[in-house]
Amino acid sequence: MTKYALITGASSGIGYNLAIELLKRGYKVIGCSPPQVIFEQKPLEEEYGLISIPLDITNVENIKSVHEEVKKITNNQLSILYNNAGISMAGPAIEMDEKRLDKLFQVNVLGHINMTKWFAPMVINTKGTIVFTSSIAARVPLSWVSAYNSTKAAIDAYALTLHGEMAPFGVRVHSVITGGVDTAICDANVCSALGDSYYDVPGVYDSMNASAMMSRDVNISPQKYAKEVVRDLMKWRDPGFNLYHGARSYFVHWVSRYLPLWLVEFGVQFHFKQLRVLRTIAKLAKLGRFTKREQ
Repeated sequence: MTKYALITGASSGIGYNLAIELLKRGYKVIGCSPPQVIFEQKPLEEEYGLISIPLDITNVENIKSVHEEVKKITNNQLSILYNNAGISMAGPAIEMDEKRLDKLFQVNVLGHINMTKWFAPMVINTKGTIVFTSSIAARVPLSWVSAYNSTKAAIDAYALTLHGEMAPFGVRVHSVITGGVDTAICDANVCSALGDSYYDVPGVYDSMNASAMMSRDVNISPQKYAKEVVRDLMKWRDPGFNLYHGARSYFVHWVSRYLPLWLVEFGVQFHFKQLRVLRTIAKLAKLGRFTKREQ
């Protein structure tokens, strides 16, 4: 009997390599990505027989139409729903652009919740698995990406409750706490100008760019990450709710649980060159001086 898996964000990085691993294990994989990048899945179609379906998970009507298409393809039987799609944005927590912030939550949180709502019945039919790509960003205050951090914490919390609610149906739910993986998720966060900001002081651009390169700094390859995750998913015995993969994933989780916040903050701020920036701002604030102009 053919087993089907659906992966969102399958056009690159983690999603692309997850598709390869599942295809190699005999799954018929449906790869969903936004229309403007769906062409990047063409090599998987030609080499492995991937089924590509354009999907904007921020559009509920689009989700509904794809649901009907997938229902026909799979005969209403979906073994794995892998909610992987994600984007990032950077900047000081109190100065986020509203439109970009809304898009971030639509993709990273609401899109996955809506996907799960519509596709969960197909997974129930197979007593299958629902997976979410979360992050160590859900555990520690990574510098300058507060909004991204909060989306990963939000989807991890959603998945945690879903875990209990799906158990009576024999459906497994996993949230993968992802450490460093060599992907382009944060490449667009490189910053060369803040404009009118409280934080426009010496060192801020070096700090923000250090944060933007976090996935390019200490990491494992997306191929290795995908192999490790799929190996867990294939286990006969449930490996547990949170799966830890990617460089330093479990270490960061351990740090967040057992070390005091002040020490975690210091370590993160030191690593991403943020200490100098915050100390400069603290000195200016004591003098009543701010780089941001009054509104």
